[in-house]
Amino acid sequence: MPWDIFENDLDAADTIEMETVLLISPNLEGIMEATKKASTIWAIDPVHTKIRFDAKYLLLTAVSGWFREIEGTVISKSGDFSDSEIRLTIYTHSLFTGIDERDIHLRSSDFFDAKKYPTITFNSTNVLVEGDDLKITGLLAIKDITQEIVFTAKYLGIVSDPMGNNKACFEMDTIFDRKDFNITWNQFFDKNGILISDQVKLHADIQLLKLA
Repeated sequence: MPWDIFENDLDAADTIEMETVLLISPNLEGIMEATKKASTIWAIDPVHTKIRFDAKYLLLTAVSGWFREIEGTVISKSGDFSDSEIRLTIYTHSLFTGIDERDIHLRSSDFFDAKKYPTITFNSTNVLVEGDDLKITGLLAIKDITQEIVFTAKYLGIVSDPMGNNKACFEMDTIFDRKDFNITWNQFFDKNGILISDQVKLHADIQLLKLA
């Protein structure tokens, strides 16, 4: 079984960064036209953005995977990114865990059903500052199910890269039950044991490129 194989997550993460394709939202031009000068438009830089999911294997150790193709925009209306509008698209065929057999299984109808549902989307509905964190509430759509979900995000600041581009950086985390999105496949052993946990942790290292 592909779930029985251990991989080196650090090597996998390095592979992801090299192979990620830069994607810009196809409706970005319309978004830019519609926004006012008071707002700032950012695009997700997928070369320097990683989205990782973790689930417990045998309810003991984590099995991790990444999505290598991501696109999205953020329209910020204030310097602390409160009241921002966030649009994120993840391409399910880009799922990567480092084990081909397991990746094929995760893309199958047992899990993400990538052929039928090629994208996962997240659209924010509310962004608030809470202490040192941002509370990002929005609608997460996986397969044919949409659920409200809340991310806790840390705003790490804005810097200029060596080419003079302004970059804003964040870390985002949430936990959800995969069964809420009709991802229910599992295997049972020793009467009470299960192969994979229902709880999934999602972590994102986000880098935004300032466009306007």
